[in-house]
Amino acid sequence: MIKDYLNQPYPFYHSRWKTSLIFCIYIGLFMLIFQPFGLSNYHGIYKTLICFGYGLVTLTMLIFDSYIIQSLLSKNWFNNNNWTVKKQIIWHLVVIFSIGLGNSIYTSWLNSSWRVSTFIIFQFYTLAVGIIPIVITTIITQNRMLSENLKSAQELNSTLHLQEEAIDNRAVHLVAGNEKDYFELELSHLLYIESTGNYIEIFYTLNDELKSLLLRSTLKRTESQLKAHPTILKCHRAFMVNTNKIAQVKGNSQGLRLVLKHTETEIPVSRNFSRSLKDQLNSIQ
Repeated sequence: MIKDYLNQPYPFYHSRWKTSLIFCIYIGLFMLIFQPFGLSNYHGIYKTLICFGYGLVTLTMLIFDSYIIQSLLSKNWFNNNNWTVKKQIIWHLVVIFSIGLGNSIYTSWLNSSWRVSTFIIFQFYTLAVGIIPIVITTIITQNRMLSENLKSAQELNSTLHLQEEAIDNRAVHLVAGNEKDYFELELSHLLYIESTGNYIEIFYTLNDELKSLLLRSTLKRTESQLKAHPTILKCHRAFMVNTNKIAQVKGNSQGLRLVLKHTETEIPVSRNFSRSLKDQLNSIQ
């Protein structure tokens, strides 16, 4: 049961400057108020500066983890689609280790001596203070996001069951970035469009068979060309979907996913676009 839970999907959030800065100030205030690790015995005029130095070191390590470590490790490991409760906990343990390491080095610098015992003490206390909030926060966030997204999926599925697919034979005309190449098809045949680097991949049906075609263009350019077709909606930074082709909406803690007719591919829905998706589906009841 525990293993199954640890493998549950979990939303991956990139670190934000504001969050890191708030945590930095929190660490500085914590060190100033409680004065652990012998700080209470120090009576110099730089005590406040030294205490907030721990916060600055923490901020530095958070930035290092978010921008350096993540860039060195596989991007697939930090892919939101592959992120799980277990990975979330492991990553936070890595962050805790780096913060303990940074602050032990800082303390050794202040004392002008390096001791293995200092490193071990900082790792112990950092882990002891951080592990319980990490586990509790992870569990609460996973359950909250799962509940919210399952509820949203249920509401959207209720809307889908009340409507029938609209047959729209209007032509969709997409022009490539070179203004020469183009692709044209009937709107009722279009399933979704995915951004792949400098190209878009158009997925459509022909004689009830799934087909795809690459066109050198951007999703932003494509979106502007499809303004006349409101049923084609951007639901993710890399996807546009024909809402008439949605067969089912699924939900997990990472967000909503769209199951389309004629394909097994599930299209992700970003939180930024979930409201526009709900509005669009409600408008075509």
